[in-house]
Amino acid sequence: MNVLILEDEAITAEELRHYVRDIDPTIEVVASLETIEDAVHFLTTQGSPDLIFSDIQLADGLSFDVFEQVPVRCPVIFCTAFDEYAMQAFSANGIDYVLKPFDRKAIASSLSKFKALQTYFQRDTPAPQQNLNEPLQRLIEQLRPTRRSSFLVNYKGKYYPIPVGEISFFYTENEIVWLYKSSGEKYALDHTLDELESMLDPTHFYRANRQFIIRYEAIQEFEPYFNRKLAVRLSLPTPEPIIVSKAKAGDFMHWLEQR
Repeated sequence: MNVLILEDEAITAEELRHYVRDIDPTIEVVASLETIEDAVHFLTTQGSPDLIFSDIQLADGLSFDVFEQVPVRCPVIFCTAFDEYAMQAFSANGIDYVLKPFDRKAIASSLSKFKALQTYFQRDTPAPQQNLNEPLQRLIEQLRPTRRSSFLVNYKGKYYPIPVGEISFFYTENEIVWLYKSSGEKYALDHTLDELESMLDPTHFYRANRQFIIRYEAIQEFEPYFNRKLAVRLSLPTPEPIIVSKAKAGDFMHWLEQR
């Protein structure tokens, strides 16, 4: 089994590597990376390992940025000193959340949980060659909140339900998230984009970048942009250009083709 470690503290990373190998000598730690940039490059060029151990605060930002930029298919065990990110972790393929300072027992428990889930879901796998991460991904999807069919918005002291079919995109600016209807009307929401991403049907909505979640039906066209990025245009004006990063460009086009 191949394991990737994302940890910006060298001593902690080495300690984690030692625990993992001591618990299961068959595990190969394929890399130990300190930054979002290095993690994105590794996952883009090498693909997903079988399991990722990830700190949340890396040297250049939060590790959630990695999972926004690269479509990671494998489960993630988060190791962190901060418990306020728990819900966000479980929306980023997280199957366990280990608080620092951790010990061998905590890491062994997390690995045991991963292997138990792997064994359980492998029982109904019809083809031996099927990726064992696929049933784990199904479990993660089941743990996510139920997909929303509408959102309540407040306008002039009154609340109105807006069906998702009338939404063109979501946009965040100055820590405020706006819902834009296809008609151009916009309303402030009390949810973050990360929360919305777990509430929305991924067959209809796509997280284009840190500012935008866009609806498939609202996409008018897209074209190549600087440095192999993509510029996406919707059927109505947006507050700023929608740019899909080079790392996500392939995943974005695959999402369009699968619709």
